[in-house]
Amino acid sequence: MTRKSPPRKLAINWSMWLPYSIVVVSLCTNGCSIFSPSRGSQTDYAAAKRSIENPVGVGGEPYGDGTFRPEGVSAEREGVTSDFFERIGLRAKRRRDVDLAQSLYGQADAAFEAAKTLEGEARAEAFRKAAGLYKDAAKNWQSSGLEQDALLMQAESHFFAEDYYRAELVFSELVKEYPRNPYLDHVGSRRFEIADYWLKSDAHQHKPFVVLNVSDPKKPWNDTGGHGMRVLERIRIDDPTGKVSDDTTMRIAVEQYEKGKFEEAAMTFEDLRMTYPDSEHQFNAQFLEMQSLLASYQGPTYSSVPLTDAHKRVLQIVKQFPKEAEEHQQEINQAYSKIRFQMAERVWEQAEYRRKRSENSSAKFHYNRILEEYGDTPFAERAQTGLDAIQGEPSDPPQRFQSLLWIFGDTPDDGRPWREMPQSAE
Repeated sequence: MTRKSPPRKLAINWSMWLPYSIVVVSLCTNGCSIFSPSRGSQTDYAAAKRSIENPVGVGGEPYGDGTFRPEGVSAEREGVTSDFFERIGLRAKRRRDVDLAQSLYGQADAAFEAAKTLEGEARAEAFRKAAGLYKDAAKNWQSSGLEQDALLMQAESHFFAEDYYRAELVFSELVKEYPRNPYLDHVGSRRFEIADYWLKSDAHQHKPFVVLNVSDPKKPWNDTGGHGMRVLERIRIDDPTGKVSDDTTMRIAVEQYEKGKFEEAAMTFEDLRMTYPDSEHQFNAQFLEMQSLLASYQGPTYSSVPLTDAHKRVLQIVKQFPKEAEEHQQEINQAYSKIRFQMAERVWEQAEYRRKRSENSSAKFHYNRILEEYGDTPFAERAQTGLDAIQGEPSDPPQRFQSLLWIFGDTPDDGRPWREMPQSAE
Protein backbone atom coordinates (compact mmCIF):
# COMPACT_ATOMS: atom_id res chain seq x y z
CA MET A 1 0.00 0.00 0.00
CA THR A 2 1.14 3.39 -0.83
CA ARG A 3 1.05 5.82 1.91
CA LYS A 4 -0.84 9.11 1.26
CA SER A 5 1.06 12.29 1.81
CA PRO A 6 -0.50 14.75 4.28
CA PRO A 7 -2.42 17.65 2.75
CA ARG A 8 -0.37 20.76 2.12
CA LYS A 9 -1.27 23.92 3.96
CA LEU A 10 -2.24 26.93 1.86
CA ALA A 11 0.35 29.70 2.24
CA ILE A 12 -1.35 33.09 2.59
CA ASN A 13 0.50 36.33 2.04
CA TRP A 14 -1.12 38.43 4.76
CA SER A 15 0.84 41.54 3.83
CA MET A 16 -0.97 41.63 0.52
CA TRP A 17 -4.45 41.41 2.08
CA LEU A 18 -3.75 43.70 5.04
CA PRO A 19 -4.90 46.99 3.37
CA TYR A 20 -8.18 45.41 2.25
CA SER A 21 -8.82 43.99 5.70
CA ILE A 22 -8.33 47.42 7.26
CA VAL A 23 -10.93 48.92 4.90
CA VAL A 24 -13.44 46.16 5.70
CA VAL A 25 -12.92 46.51 9.45
CA SER A 26 -13.26 50.30 9.20
CA LEU A 27 -16.55 50.01 7.33
CA CYS A 28 -17.93 47.47 9.80
CA THR A 29 -16.91 49.44 12.89
CA ASN A 30 -18.73 52.47 11.48
CA GLY A 31 -21.86 50.43 11.15
CA CYS A 32 -21.54 50.44 7.35
CA SER A 33 -23.28 53.81 7.44
CA ILE A 34 -21.93 54.68 4.03
CA PHE A 35 -24.23 52.04 2.56
CA SER A 36 -27.19 53.00 4.70
CA PRO A 37 -30.18 54.36 2.74
CA SER A 38 -30.93 56.80 5.55
CA ARG A 39 -27.61 58.57 5.00
CA GLY A 40 -27.21 60.65 1.85
CA SER A 41 -25.45 63.61 0.36
CA GLN A 42 -28.19 65.93 1.60
CA THR A 43 -27.20 65.19 5.20
CA ASP A 44 -23.60 66.17 4.57
CA TYR A 45 -24.71 69.22 2.62
CA ALA A 46 -27.00 70.38 5.42
CA ALA A 47 -24.22 69.99 7.98
CA ALA A 48 -21.79 71.96 5.85
CA LYS A 49 -24.38 74.66 5.23
CA ARG A 50 -25.08 75.03 8.96
CA SER A 51 -21.38 75.30 9.75
CA ILE A 52 -20.98 78.09 7.19
CA GLU A 53 -24.10 80.11 7.93
CA ASN A 54 -24.13 79.63 11.71
CA PRO A 55 -20.66 79.97 13.24
CA VAL A 56 -22.00 79.19 16.74
CA GLY A 57 -23.62 75.92 15.73
CA VAL A 58 -27.12 74.66 16.32
CA GLY A 59 -28.82 75.41 19.63
CA GLY A 60 -26.25 78.00 20.64
CA GLU A 61 -23.41 75.52 21.00
CA PRO A 62 -19.98 76.68 19.79
CA TYR A 63 -18.83 75.56 16.38
CA GLY A 64 -16.38 72.68 16.15
CA ASP A 65 -13.86 72.57 18.96
CA GLY A 66 -15.32 75.54 20.82
CA THR A 67 -14.09 78.33 18.56
CA PHE A 68 -15.97 80.40 16.03
CA ARG A 69 -15.53 79.53 12.38
CA PRO A 70 -13.06 82.03 10.86
CA GLU A 71 -13.72 83.56 7.45
CA GLY A 72 -11.77 85.58 4.92
CA VAL A 73 -8.43 85.35 3.15
CA SER A 74 -6.38 85.84 6.33
CA ALA A 75 -8.03 82.84 7.97
CA GLU A 76 -7.62 80.67 4.87
CA ARG A 77 -3.90 81.37 4.70
CA GLU A 78 -3.22 80.52 8.31
CA GLY A 79 -1.27 77.40 9.12
CA VAL A 80 1.67 76.11 11.08
CA THR A 81 3.82 79.10 10.16
CA SER A 82 1.29 81.66 11.38
CA ASP A 83 0.77 79.73 14.62
CA PHE A 84 4.52 79.77 15.20
CA PHE A 85 4.66 83.51 14.61
CA GLU A 86 1.84 83.99 17.12
CA ARG A 87 3.66 81.97 19.78
CA ILE A 88 6.87 83.97 19.46
CA GLY A 89 5.00 87.28 19.44
CA LEU A 90 5.62 88.36 15.84
CA ARG A 91 1.97 88.09 14.86
CA ALA A 92 -1.04 89.23 16.85
CA LYS A 93 -3.72 86.68 17.53
CA ARG A 94 -7.09 87.11 15.91
CA ARG A 95 -9.30 89.20 18.14
CA ARG A 96 -12.72 87.81 19.02
CA ASP A 97 -14.79 89.70 21.51
CA VAL A 98 -18.26 88.97 20.19
CA ASP A 99 -20.24 90.93 22.76
CA LEU A 100 -18.11 94.05 22.41
CA ALA A 101 -18.10 93.83 18.60
CA GLN A 102 -21.88 93.51 18.44
CA SER A 103 -22.33 96.37 20.91
CA LEU A 104 -20.05 98.65 18.89
CA TYR A 105 -21.81 97.67 15.68
CA GLY A 106 -25.15 98.61 17.21
CA GLN A 107 -23.77 102.00 18.32
CA ALA A 108 -22.34 102.54 14.82
CA ASP A 109 -25.71 101.81 13.22
CA ALA A 110 -27.38 104.34 15.53
CA ALA A 111 -24.75 106.97 14.70
CA PHE A 112 -25.11 106.25 10.98
CA GLU A 113 -28.89 106.74 11.09
CA ALA A 114 -28.52 109.93 13.15
CA ALA A 115 -26.00 111.34 10.64
CA LYS A 116 -28.58 111.09 7.85
CA THR A 117 -30.71 113.77 9.51
CA LEU A 118 -27.91 116.35 9.69
CA GLU A 119 -26.55 118.84 7.16
CA GLY A 120 -23.25 120.42 6.29
CA GLU A 121 -20.12 119.84 8.30
CA ALA A 122 -22.07 118.36 11.20
CA ARG A 123 -23.30 115.63 8.87
CA ALA A 124 -19.76 114.83 7.75
CA GLU A 125 -18.47 114.67 11.32
CA ALA A 126 -21.33 112.38 12.36
CA PHE A 127 -20.55 109.99 9.51
CA ARG A 128 -16.87 110.04 10.47
CA LYS A 129 -17.85 109.09 14.02
CA ALA A 130 -19.94 106.20 12.69
CA ALA A 131 -17.00 105.08 10.55
CA GLY A 132 -14.79 104.96 13.66
CA LEU A 133 -17.32 102.81 15.52
CA TYR A 134 -17.64 100.41 12.59
CA LYS A 135 -13.87 100.18 12.46
CA ASP A 136 -13.65 99.29 16.16
CA ALA A 137 -16.41 96.71 15.75
CA ALA A 138 -14.51 95.05 12.90
CA LYS A 139 -11.29 94.91 14.92
CA ASN A 140 -12.98 93.16 17.85
CA TRP A 141 -14.30 90.26 15.78
CA GLN A 142 -11.82 89.60 13.05
CA SER A 143 -12.36 87.07 10.25
CA SER A 144 -16.10 87.02 10.73
CA GLY A 145 -19.28 88.01 8.98
CA LEU A 146 -19.59 90.97 11.31
CA GLU A 147 -16.19 92.28 10.24
CA GLN A 148 -17.28 91.99 6.62
CA ASP A 149 -20.44 94.02 7.25
CA ALA A 150 -18.56 96.52 9.42
CA LEU A 151 -15.97 97.16 6.70
CA LEU A 152 -18.75 97.82 4.21
CA MET A 153 -20.51 100.27 6.50
CA GLN A 154 -17.23 101.93 7.47
CA ALA A 155 -16.55 102.60 3.78
CA GLU A 156 -20.14 103.81 3.29
CA SER A 157 -19.74 106.23 6.19
CA HIS A 158 -16.58 107.69 4.69
CA PHE A 159 -18.33 107.93 1.33
CA PHE A 160 -21.24 109.94 2.73
CA ALA A 161 -18.79 112.10 4.69
CA GLU A 162 -17.18 112.79 1.26
CA ASP A 163 -13.88 111.33 2.40
CA TYR A 164 -13.58 109.52 -0.90
CA TYR A 165 -9.95 108.52 -0.57
CA ARG A 166 -10.52 106.79 2.80
CA ALA A 167 -13.69 105.21 1.48
CA GLU A 168 -11.84 103.70 -1.47
CA LEU A 169 -9.15 102.32 0.80
CA VAL A 170 -11.71 100.55 2.99
CA PHE A 171 -13.64 99.25 -0.05
CA SER A 172 -10.36 97.87 -1.37
CA GLU A 173 -9.61 96.27 2.01
CA LEU A 174 -13.04 94.64 2.06
CA VAL A 175 -12.63 93.11 -1.41
CA LYS A 176 -9.09 91.98 -0.64
CA GLU A 177 -10.06 90.23 2.60
CA TYR A 178 -13.44 88.93 1.38
CA PRO A 179 -13.20 88.56 -2.41
CA ARG A 180 -16.46 86.57 -2.53
CA ASN A 181 -18.56 88.92 -0.41
CA PRO A 182 -22.20 89.48 -1.41
CA TYR A 183 -21.75 93.24 -1.83
CA LEU A 184 -19.46 93.18 -4.89
CA ASP A 185 -21.91 94.96 -7.20
CA HIS A 186 -22.55 97.70 -4.67
CA VAL A 187 -18.86 98.09 -3.88
CA GLY A 188 -18.04 98.23 -7.58
CA SER A 189 -20.62 100.98 -8.14
CA ARG A 190 -19.22 103.06 -5.29
CA ARG A 191 -15.63 102.66 -6.45
CA PHE A 192 -16.67 103.53 -10.01
CA GLU A 193 -18.26 106.78 -8.78
CA ILE A 194 -15.12 107.69 -6.88
CA ALA A 195 -12.80 106.91 -9.80
CA ASP A 196 -15.01 108.83 -12.24
CA TYR A 197 -15.00 111.85 -9.94
CA TRP A 198 -11.21 111.78 -9.68
CA LEU A 199 -10.79 111.53 -13.45
CA LYS A 200 -13.17 114.41 -14.09
CA SER A 201 -11.46 116.52 -11.41
CA ASP A 202 -8.07 115.84 -12.97
CA ALA A 203 -9.37 116.74 -16.43
CA HIS A 204 -10.78 120.00 -15.06
CA GLN A 205 -7.65 120.98 -13.13
CA HIS A 206 -4.64 118.78 -13.65
CA LYS A 207 -1.85 118.98 -11.09
CA PRO A 208 1.65 117.54 -11.48
CA PHE A 209 2.56 114.34 -9.72
CA VAL A 210 4.83 116.11 -7.22
CA VAL A 211 2.09 118.47 -6.00
CA LEU A 212 0.61 117.09 -2.76
CA ASN A 213 -3.00 117.42 -1.65
CA VAL A 214 -3.27 118.09 2.10
CA SER A 215 -6.60 119.89 2.35
CA ASP A 216 -9.22 118.11 0.23
CA PRO A 217 -10.39 114.74 1.68
CA LYS A 218 -12.24 113.98 -1.53
CA LYS A 219 -9.01 113.41 -3.44
CA PRO A 220 -5.88 111.30 -2.89
CA TRP A 221 -2.53 112.70 -1.79
CA ASN A 222 -1.34 113.21 -5.37
CA ASP A 223 -1.84 112.04 -8.96
CA THR A 224 -5.63 112.22 -8.87
CA GLY A 225 -6.07 110.98 -12.45
CA GLY A 226 -3.63 108.12 -11.98
CA HIS A 227 -5.47 106.98 -8.86
CA GLY A 228 -8.74 107.07 -10.78
CA MET A 229 -7.36 104.80 -13.51
CA ARG A 230 -5.86 102.48 -10.90
CA VAL A 231 -9.23 102.07 -9.17
CA LEU A 232 -10.96 101.31 -12.47
CA GLU A 233 -8.37 98.66 -13.30
CA ARG A 234 -8.81 97.10 -9.86
CA ILE A 235 -12.59 96.93 -10.35
CA ARG A 236 -12.06 94.95 -13.55
CA ILE A 237 -9.68 92.56 -11.79
CA ASP A 238 -11.70 92.14 -8.59
CA ASP A 239 -15.04 91.54 -10.29
CA PRO A 240 -14.64 90.99 -14.07
CA THR A 241 -18.28 89.87 -14.50
CA GLY A 242 -19.87 92.38 -12.14
CA LYS A 243 -22.64 94.85 -12.75
CA VAL A 244 -20.32 97.74 -13.63
CA SER A 245 -17.54 95.78 -15.33
CA ASP A 246 -18.54 96.91 -18.83
CA ASP A 247 -19.04 100.50 -17.61
CA THR A 248 -15.58 100.38 -16.09
CA THR A 249 -14.00 99.10 -19.30
CA MET A 250 -15.77 101.78 -21.32
CA ARG A 251 -14.64 104.51 -18.92
CA ILE A 252 -11.02 103.37 -19.15
CA ALA A 253 -11.15 103.31 -22.94
CA VAL A 254 -12.74 106.77 -23.17
CA GLU A 255 -10.11 108.18 -20.83
CA GLN A 256 -7.34 106.69 -22.98
CA TYR A 257 -8.98 108.10 -26.10
CA GLU A 258 -9.26 111.57 -24.61
CA LYS A 259 -5.62 111.45 -23.51
CA GLY A 260 -4.52 110.64 -27.07
CA LYS A 261 -3.45 107.06 -26.29
CA PHE A 262 -5.21 105.73 -29.37
CA GLU A 263 -3.54 102.32 -29.60
CA GLU A 264 -4.37 101.53 -25.96
CA ALA A 265 -7.89 102.88 -26.43
CA ALA A 266 -8.46 100.67 -29.50
CA MET A 267 -7.37 97.58 -27.57
CA THR A 268 -9.61 98.44 -24.60
CA PHE A 269 -12.61 99.09 -26.87
CA GLU A 270 -11.91 95.75 -28.54
CA ASP A 271 -11.79 94.11 -25.11
CA LEU A 272 -15.24 95.48 -24.30
CA ARG A 273 -16.58 94.41 -27.70
CA MET A 274 -15.35 90.83 -27.26
CA THR A 275 -15.92 90.36 -23.52
CA TYR A 276 -19.31 92.04 -23.07
CA PRO A 277 -21.34 91.38 -26.25
CA ASP A 278 -24.60 92.30 -24.48
CA SER A 279 -23.35 95.60 -23.12
CA GLU A 280 -25.29 98.77 -23.77
CA HIS A 281 -22.00 100.37 -24.82
CA GLN A 282 -21.51 98.10 -27.84
CA PHE A 283 -22.27 100.70 -30.52
CA ASN A 284 -20.28 103.48 -28.90
CA ALA A 285 -17.40 101.09 -28.22
CA GLN A 286 -17.23 99.94 -31.84
CA PHE A 287 -17.64 103.46 -33.19
CA LEU A 288 -14.86 104.84 -30.99
CA GLU A 289 -12.70 101.78 -31.71
CA MET A 290 -12.95 102.66 -35.39
CA GLN A 291 -11.95 106.25 -34.65
CA SER A 292 -9.07 105.10 -32.43
CA LEU A 293 -7.75 102.78 -35.13
CA LEU A 294 -7.80 105.57 -37.71
CA ALA A 295 -6.05 107.92 -35.31
CA SER A 296 -3.36 105.33 -34.54
CA TYR A 297 -2.54 104.74 -38.24
CA GLN A 298 0.93 106.20 -38.92
CA GLY A 299 1.12 106.32 -42.70
CA PRO A 300 1.72 104.23 -45.84
CA THR A 301 5.20 103.14 -44.77
CA TYR A 302 3.90 101.56 -41.56
CA SER A 303 1.58 98.66 -40.76
CA SER A 304 -1.79 98.46 -42.51
CA VAL A 305 -3.45 96.59 -39.60
CA PRO A 306 -5.18 99.68 -38.13
CA LEU A 307 -6.71 100.43 -41.55
CA THR A 308 -7.96 96.92 -42.20
CA ASP A 309 -9.37 96.64 -38.67
CA ALA A 310 -11.10 100.03 -39.02
CA HIS A 311 -12.61 98.85 -42.30
CA LYS A 312 -14.00 95.77 -40.54
CA ARG A 313 -15.52 97.94 -37.83
CA VAL A 314 -17.30 100.13 -40.39
CA LEU A 315 -18.88 97.12 -42.08
CA GLN A 316 -19.83 95.58 -38.72
CA ILE A 317 -21.41 98.79 -37.43
CA VAL A 318 -23.56 99.20 -40.52
CA LYS A 319 -24.67 95.57 -40.34
CA GLN A 320 -25.18 95.26 -36.58
CA PHE A 321 -26.53 98.73 -35.74
CA PRO A 322 -28.52 99.99 -38.75
CA LYS A 323 -30.50 102.53 -36.72
CA GLU A 324 -27.48 104.02 -34.95
CA ALA A 325 -25.48 103.93 -38.21
CA GLU A 326 -28.17 106.02 -39.90
CA GLU A 327 -28.03 108.55 -37.09
CA HIS A 328 -24.23 108.81 -37.46
CA GLN A 329 -24.20 108.42 -41.23
CA GLN A 330 -22.06 111.49 -41.86
CA GLU A 331 -19.29 110.43 -39.46
CA ILE A 332 -19.30 106.85 -40.77
CA ASN A 333 -19.16 108.02 -44.39
CA GLN A 334 -16.24 110.28 -43.59
CA ALA A 335 -14.41 107.46 -41.85
CA TYR A 336 -15.06 105.08 -44.74
CA SER A 337 -13.81 107.62 -47.29
CA LYS A 338 -10.71 108.21 -45.22
CA ILE A 339 -10.02 104.48 -45.01
CA ARG A 340 -10.33 104.02 -48.77
CA PHE A 341 -8.15 107.05 -49.45
CA GLN A 342 -5.39 105.77 -47.19
CA MET A 343 -5.63 102.25 -48.61
CA ALA A 344 -5.30 103.65 -52.12
CA GLU A 345 -2.36 105.73 -50.95
CA ARG A 346 -0.56 102.58 -49.82
CA VAL A 347 -0.97 100.99 -53.25
CA TRP A 348 0.12 104.23 -54.92
CA GLU A 349 3.31 104.29 -52.87
CA GLN A 350 4.06 100.71 -53.96
CA ALA A 351 3.49 101.61 -57.61
CA GLU A 352 5.75 104.65 -57.43
CA TYR A 353 8.45 102.67 -55.69
CA ARG A 354 8.44 100.07 -58.48
CA ARG A 355 8.35 102.69 -61.23
CA LYS A 356 11.40 104.48 -59.82
CA ARG A 357 13.27 101.17 -59.87
CA SER A 358 12.21 100.66 -63.53
CA GLU A 359 10.26 97.56 -62.47
CA ASN A 360 7.51 98.57 -64.87
CA SER A 361 5.71 95.25 -64.89
CA SER A 362 5.15 95.43 -61.12
CA ALA A 363 4.29 99.13 -61.35
CA LYS A 364 1.59 98.39 -63.96
CA PHE A 365 0.11 95.79 -61.63
CA HIS A 366 -0.27 98.32 -58.80
CA TYR A 367 -1.56 101.07 -61.12
CA ASN A 368 -4.23 98.73 -62.48
CA ARG A 369 -5.13 97.68 -58.96
CA ILE A 370 -5.83 101.32 -58.07
CA LEU A 371 -8.03 101.70 -61.13
CA GLU A 372 -9.98 98.54 -60.33
CA GLU A 373 -10.35 98.80 -56.54
CA TYR A 374 -10.02 102.50 -55.75
CA GLY A 375 -11.44 104.20 -58.82
CA ASP A 376 -13.40 106.62 -56.64
CA THR A 377 -10.27 108.08 -55.04
CA PRO A 378 -7.98 110.87 -56.33
CA PHE A 379 -5.27 108.27 -56.92
CA ALA A 380 -7.17 106.77 -59.87
CA GLU A 381 -6.29 109.73 -62.12
CA ARG A 382 -2.68 109.58 -61.00
CA ALA A 383 -2.56 105.85 -61.71
CA GLN A 384 -3.83 106.37 -65.26
CA THR A 385 -1.18 109.03 -65.82
CA GLY A 386 1.47 106.66 -64.50
CA LEU A 387 0.32 103.90 -66.84
CA ASP A 388 0.50 106.22 -69.84
CA ALA A 389 3.99 107.29 -68.85
CA ILE A 390 5.47 103.77 -68.84
CA GLN A 391 3.77 102.51 -71.98
CA GLY A 392 6.38 101.04 -74.30
CA GLU A 393 8.99 100.86 -71.55
CA PRO A 394 10.75 97.53 -70.88
CA SER A 395 9.15 95.38 -68.21
CA ASP A 396 12.36 94.88 -66.23
CA PRO A 397 15.19 97.29 -65.42
CA PRO A 398 18.37 97.14 -67.58
CA GLN A 399 21.14 94.83 -66.52
CA ARG A 400 23.80 96.94 -64.79
CA PHE A 401 26.34 94.17 -64.30
CA GLN A 402 26.49 92.51 -67.70
CA SER A 403 30.11 91.55 -67.17
CA LEU A 404 29.09 89.25 -64.28
CA LEU A 405 26.98 87.19 -66.66
CA TRP A 406 30.13 86.33 -68.64
CA ILE A 407 31.66 84.93 -65.45
CA PHE A 408 28.73 83.18 -63.76
CA GLY A 409 26.55 82.48 -66.75
CA ASP A 410 23.00 83.48 -67.59
CA THR A 411 19.72 82.32 -66.04
CA PRO A 412 16.36 81.68 -67.69
CA ASP A 413 14.38 84.70 -68.74
CA ASP A 414 12.07 84.64 -65.74
CA GLY A 415 15.01 84.43 -63.33
CA ARG A 416 13.37 81.56 -61.44
CA PRO A 417 14.86 78.28 -62.63
CA TRP A 418 13.23 76.38 -59.78
CA ARG A 419 9.86 76.87 -61.49
CA GLU A 420 10.92 74.69 -64.39
CA MET A 421 9.49 71.27 -63.65
CA PRO A 422 11.51 68.27 -64.87
CA GLN A 423 9.91 66.30 -67.68
CA SER A 424 8.65 62.92 -66.68
CA ALA A 425 10.42 59.98 -68.23
CA GLU A 426 8.37 58.12 -70.83
